[in-house]
Amino acid sequence: MELRQLVYFAAISKTGSITGAAKLLHVAQPAVSMAIKKLENELDTQLLHRKENGVTPTFEGLEFLQHCNQILQQAEDAKLSMKYLGELAVGEVTIGMPSMIGSYFFPPILMAFRHKYPNIQINVVDDMTLNIRDKLLNNELDIGVVASQYLTPELDHEIILREEIVIGMAIDHPLASNSSISARELLSHDLALSHYHRMLIEEISKTENVVPKISFTSELLPLIKNIIRQGYGISPIFESGVRDEELITTRPLEKPIYVELSLAWKRGKYLSKANSALKRFVLENVECRQAAVPAGLETDFSS
Repeated sequence: MELRQLVYFAAISKTGSITGAAKLLHVAQPAVSMAIKKLENELDTQLLHRKENGVTPTFEGLEFLQHCNQILQQAEDAKLSMKYLGELAVGEVTIGMPSMIGSYFFPPILMAFRHKYPNIQINVVDDMTLNIRDKLLNNELDIGVVASQYLTPELDHEIILREEIVIGMAIDHPLASNSSISARELLSHDLALSHYHRMLIEEISKTENVVPKISFTSELLPLIKNIIRQGYGISPIFESGVRDEELITTRPLEKPIYVELSLAWKRGKYLSKANSALKRFVLENVECRQAAVPAGLETDFSS
């Protein structure tokens, strides 16, 4: 069995045809057909159903494909390991994170990492935590920020943020005189939301059977802050995100809601020296806010 045969078989399974695999890999179609036929003879197993409009893996082929993908991933990991065996002088890292967290929580950490490793390129993938989790599982990302309740056994992780959701508002907003905010009071005022917090509002709305007054939706934290300052809306937010804002105050919800986020990576997957350095740097420099979370109060929104 040759690695080339596994590459061909994975490409055929992906494209649904031998011709498509040949085009994808920039090789001659007869070479692909011959390699797969030789592989089937060696395994004494039919791996593909051959039809006029393409091919599909047999039951045995689907089983073999799982092993095939694991072997190819290990081969790729081995190449990366050799590539970064030398000193950590140059490289590239990619980390996935939700926009709201990326707007205020990570910039100082990433800038400090860049200062320490000036020749490493940093790529940030902006996405919802469920999507980031799936990308980690599908080997599309090496490290990412995921809401802890959506982690799976396939992922290793360490908590980087545990914080209570509060309601941000202008200092002269009518609700600023309250010591806390009820769900109905929250839903009765104009809301400025990021997508990160919209699911939270939707869950509260279902429980209260009240249609929320959503006036603004944006992933831009500076815009959300400006809307709050001007009194055009209030917003569920992490208090640390507005801690230095003189014209914004916060109030807790009557029924507290907490969010816990973790830095996650796929268990057993090889991380390049650059990605390993970023993971280690984040975990060493993050200020994890270990708020006490009473049982049953954890939020389950996932964006």
